[in-house]
Amino acid sequence: MSLESPSISFIGAGNMGEAMLRGLAKAGLPPARLRAFDLRQDRLQALAVEAGFNAHFDLASAVNAADVVVLATKPQSFGELLAQLAPLLKPQQTILSIAAGVPLAKLAAAFGPAQPLIRVMPNTPGLIGQGVSAYCLGGGAGEQHAAVAEIILGPLGLVLRVKESDMDAVTALSGSGPAYVFLFMEALQAAGVKLGLSEQASFDLAAQTLVGASAMVLARSKSPADLRVAVTSPGGTTAAALKVFEDAGFRDLVAKALQAASDRSVELGRG
Repeated sequence: MSLESPSISFIGAGNMGEAMLRGLAKAGLPPARLRAFDLRQDRLQALAVEAGFNAHFDLASAVNAADVVVLATKPQSFGELLAQLAPLLKPQQTILSIAAGVPLAKLAAAFGPAQPLIRVMPNTPGLIGQGVSAYCLGGGAGEQHAAVAEIILGPLGLVLRVKESDMDAVTALSGSGPAYVFLFMEALQAAGVKLGLSEQASFDLAAQTLVGASAMVLARSKSPADLRVAVTSPGGTTAAALKVFEDAGFRDLVAKALQAASDRSVELGRG
C-alpha cells in the first residue's frame, strides 16, 4: 500500500462520505484510486462526475483491490453491511469506520481481530475543510495504518488521535457539536430580529460574531475564559447578558446535552 496514494473505497456516500470523497479528490488523489458504492445510484453517479472519483454499483467490485475500505453508512444499517462485507475482504485491507457509536470490538467480531481497523469520528465542517476528526486504532492496526488515517482525514481539517474510551465523548462534543452551534446561531439571529434588526443584518452579525470569536480562541493567545473576562466589563451590557445565561444554568444544560449525546452513542454501539 502506498502511503502517498492509497486506493480507497467508500461504502456509503452520505453527508460525511461525500465530504471525505470531495476532500480527497481536491487533495489530488487520482480518480482511479478513489471509488464509492452507494445504494442511491443516480446521486452517486452525479457526485462521482462532479467530484472526480469512480462510482461502483456492486459491493464486491467496489471493495476489490482497495487498500482502504471506508465504512460510511449509518450505524442503524451496520449489522447487515458487516455480514455482506466480511466474505469480500482480504486480511491486508484496512477498514476505516465513521459510524457513530460502533466500537472496534464489533468490527473485530465481524472481520477478525487481525484485520487492520480504524474507528473515526469526523464532523460536517469537513465539507469545507474546517472539520475535526478523531480516530483510534484497533488491535490489527499499527503506525503505518495511523499514517494512512492521517492522509485520508487530513483534507477534512484537524486530525486527533485518541483512545477508544474517548470516542463517545468525541461524538458528543465535536461529532454532534456543529448542530449545537447552528442552534445557537438560530437563536442569536431570532433574538436580533426580535430587537428590531432585519433578518439579513441579524444573520450577518450572528454568523461573523461566531466566526470571529472562534478565530480568537484558535489564535491561542488566551483561553476562552480569559477572552470572556476581557470582554465583560463590570456592570456592562455583556455582564448583563451572561448573568441571564448563568442564572438559567447554561453550563449544566450544555453538560446534560453532551451526556445525552454520549449515552446515545453508546446505545448505537450496542445496537
